[in-house]
Amino acid sequence: MSLLKNLKRLRKKRGWSQTQPAGQIGSHLSHINRIETGKYNPSLDVIQKLAGVFEVPIDYLVSDTEEDFKKVRIENKGMIEKVKLIDSFDEEDRTALIRVIDSMLTKKKILNLVSKENTAEHVA
Repeated sequence: MSLLKNLKRLRKKRGWSQTQPAGQIGSHLSHINRIETGKYNPSLDVIQKLAGVFEVPIDYLVSDTEEDFKKVRIENKGMIEKVKLIDSFDEEDRTALIRVIDSMLTKKKILNLVSKENTAEHVA
């Protein structure tokens, strides 16, 4: 559910019709429409392409709230040092690392969503 809201919000924020992101991922605007209306669940490949189009992490597209990305606190000092080192990477290495991290985060989010859906089905 959050993907369709985030996709629509990002698209409107840029002043785009559904044609622009569709063209950039090599699809038709009806494909974007079906995603935004919840009639189609896109593949991970499509989600990755859309994240690239909107220049956001995949995790941002599937996040339940925008607030998840407004408040970032790193309490683990070792993690702070790692982030500083990542910032010193050349662009190619940094991009590769970010793709790996995005993939892992997306996998976790998808597993959480599937788990929630399965739990809801068992309750109903």
